[in-house]
Amino acid sequence: MLTVINSKSYSFCMRPFKGWIALDIDGTVTLDRYTIPKEVVDFLRVKTEEGWRIAMATGRPLVFASIAVSEFDFPYLFLIQNGSLALEMPGKKELFQRYLPTSTLHLIESCLENGNMLVYSGYGLGDSVYYQPKRISRDLSEYWERQRETPAPVESFAEIRQPSVPLVKCFGRSEEMRRAAKRLEKHPEFNVAFLRDPFVEDACLLLITDRQASKGQSLRAAIEQLGEMGPIIAAGDDENDASLLEIADVAIAMDHAPPSLKSLANLIAPPTKDLGILYALRIALEGR
Repeated sequence: MLTVINSKSYSFCMRPFKGWIALDIDGTVTLDRYTIPKEVVDFLRVKTEEGWRIAMATGRPLVFASIAVSEFDFPYLFLIQNGSLALEMPGKKELFQRYLPTSTLHLIESCLENGNMLVYSGYGLGDSVYYQPKRISRDLSEYWERQRETPAPVESFAEIRQPSVPLVKCFGRSEEMRRAAKRLEKHPEFNVAFLRDPFVEDACLLLITDRQASKGQSLRAAIEQLGEMGPIIAAGDDENDASLLEIADVAIAMDHAPPSLKSLANLIAPPTKDLGILYALRIALEGR
């Protein structure tokens, strides 16, 4: 059952362009690693035809995220790696990059208790991921397989020659990652998002980006750059979706979302396995 937390009246302007529907991928529109359900794809296609602009915002790199949206045959905005890269799809027209200077990687390392740190090269450099084989404390074979990424081993992250990177990912147990997040948040250079690993039980992730790169900040910047201002309906299921919900006119959290995200929501959607996002979007759009 859909839970309405804050049922207020929103005035949507009736014009050819109606507004934005901005969605997280993992855990929001799908629990499958690789596909968005046909019902969701069909729904978004219809909304596009009705004048809504679609934005997909994900922590995934482009090579992995593209698998999930492979059935999209309509225009959409793609916010990659927590907003580090904004692309107009399907043409992959780059709107902007908001990358971390590579010179800050040593600060991130100093805040960690283990070596489970992955540094992403970005779409322009093949979505490779740098890691230190001697410091990784768990088997990455399943990780590489599911992410469809190219592992690039280095002895030290100081070997990375590119001037900036889109995202750094750290993983471990919840308490350890919370401690690392507190240390990282003392550095104004970083935007730090804590979330549960959607594929590995009991694992947690930190997604570290430039301070100006988050799903919400980048969606707002893309909207301004495109000149398509309008109401925003946004949905997510974990803490890295908070910035997205904060800028939304109608905010949707999935039923399995943490309390911190639910506190930002106007609607709590039914379970993802039951295509709960469709129920919530229909309520949000009702009468608009």
